[in-house]
Amino acid sequence: MVERDDGPFFEAAYRAAGEVDDSVGEERRRAWWRAVPRFAVALAEGVLRDWLVSGAVLFSLVVAVVGGTSGAVGWAVAGVVAGVVGVVLVGVAVRRKWSFGAQWAVILGVVVAQAAYLVLFWKTR
Repeated sequence: MVERDDGPFFEAAYRAAGEVDDSVGEERRRAWWRAVPRFAVALAEGVLRDWLVSGAVLFSLVVAVVGGTSGAVGWAVAGVVAGVVGVVLVGVAVRRKWSFGAQWAVILGVVVAQAAYLVLFWKTR
């Protein structure tokens, strides 16, 4: 029913949906009102995670291109390696359906690492 990568927000929404299904009459209406915020939070978290996955991959590609076109061998190697590692890490975390926390840690870690590369690159070049 609930997959490992769904996380606590989706689990709460699944439980709320079960409460709606199991209730009747006036209790069903109250169950719906209790469930709607849980549905909204789960949807928002899922959309945010999907956007951040796309953003982390795109950011990694930008770092690889910036590094590859830098004209300095050290920056080029570091940028391309950072870009490829970022894409691979995010891809593996999503495709292998890592846990909720591990996916978020990888996504945010990749974004922070790529941002650090770009800041160092622009500060020293």
